[in-house]
Amino acid sequence: MPCRSGLPRNLLLRPQSVWATASSELETLRSFVTDPGDCVDLSLDLYVDLGGIAMKPFLFAAVTGAIASSAAAQDQTVEVAMHYTAEQAAPLLACFDRYEEANPGTSITYQQLSYRDYLQTVLTSRIAGQAPDIYNVYSIWAAQMVDNGVLAEMPDDLATYVRDTYAGGTVDAATIDGTLWGVPTEVSVYMLVSNMALLREAGIEEPPTTWEGLREAAEAVTTRNDQGRIETAGFAFAESSSGAGVVHPYYALTFSKGQDIYSDDYSEANLVSEASVESARQLAALVADGMTDRTVDAYDDFPAGGVGMMIMANWYESAIREGLGDRFEDVVVSQIPAGEDWRTMQYAFFMGVDSGSDVSEAAWDVVRYANSAESAAEEGGPSCVGEMMNKLGALTANDADNAALGDPDAFTAPFQEALTDRAISQPNVLQASEIEGLIAQTLDTVIAGEAEAAPAMEDLNTQVEDILFEFY
Repeated sequence: MPCRSGLPRNLLLRPQSVWATASSELETLRSFVTDPGDCVDLSLDLYVDLGGIAMKPFLFAAVTGAIASSAAAQDQTVEVAMHYTAEQAAPLLACFDRYEEANPGTSITYQQLSYRDYLQTVLTSRIAGQAPDIYNVYSIWAAQMVDNGVLAEMPDDLATYVRDTYAGGTVDAATIDGTLWGVPTEVSVYMLVSNMALLREAGIEEPPTTWEGLREAAEAVTTRNDQGRIETAGFAFAESSSGAGVVHPYYALTFSKGQDIYSDDYSEANLVSEASVESARQLAALVADGMTDRTVDAYDDFPAGGVGMMIMANWYESAIREGLGDRFEDVVVSQIPAGEDWRTMQYAFFMGVDSGSDVSEAAWDVVRYANSAESAAEEGGPSCVGEMMNKLGALTANDADNAALGDPDAFTAPFQEALTDRAISQPNVLQASEIEGLIAQTLDTVIAGEAEAAPAMEDLNTQVEDILFEFY
């Protein structure tokens, strides 16, 4: 290991009393040396005069190490890496400023990473020895990050705070193999979102609560032009490169049938189960029976007023508001249309700390501060993470934040209520992104009418279990 060099100017002025007597010099200095890298080149045969004491090289080495260690203790930088822009993260950045003021010697830097490349960037930066100290982890990345030794375990008191303060399903999102790895931040839940102006025009007065009701409403809303192209779609899927626009509604329908996607130990997949195959058939029938097609995109066409219903997450509220303007008041959020026992899917991000961080104690303190009432911009207000989520139109599962934010608006309330006992966490399985890509590809072929649901899901199940076999 190379030796460090260079003495901080401020520490060269250490009072002579520190080096009290010649007889206790070495033991005193040893008490400051905590890092095996604290050394100097001992090949030099010289004496160094420090504070009036003539020291041989080995003692000078201890002095150098003591000073370097003390400097590090007095000045530390915590680096935070998230996918939010500086504008989106403004409440959090203001929070970091307040933390720095209250904790002299600690500075916090913010780095924006691309959401699409976040996981790969993190893994690559660790290889290069340039990893940040604090991550904002998408829950399905967590298993791979834990498997690669990226994340540090939480302090016990902070883990207790999370379990006592956050909704259970959201705690599950930050839990791998029974261990909690961070503090949940942004939470998203999927619900049925309806443009009631279109439904009422078609004679439908309430959002459907069953799948058959959704089919009837979608059929009534759908209109086509003279060329047979859809003008108004009764239902729409969201088109995304990750496939989430079909995979997440599929999860919600499958969970509503009481079926998990994997076995408890993740060694087997349940994609060929009766419930899973039926969910795929239900989605495909919406296209086959003419209630929508894949030229319609919920992301674009719902805010434009051209879609009756979609299964969508809460984070899309701002786009809907912007698109519909005054007509936003016609938008109603309701349960997944799967009867009384409906369930839905949620996913979450959480703040965790790198296992190799040399400022881990400070990093965990920043995480704690940012997610607790101590960081509130105003007395009685939400934590700065809670404030940030609220301004983004996202959810927090922090009970204290939700109490401080007051009653949610009509759009947000059903999403928030679903977190209590209806939302099931997106499975935190190794290779989750790869597996969900395969699920999306299969569902796309079934929805397009290019494959029958049962054999397609059977082939998918085989592919997924081949992946699981490598890890479980």
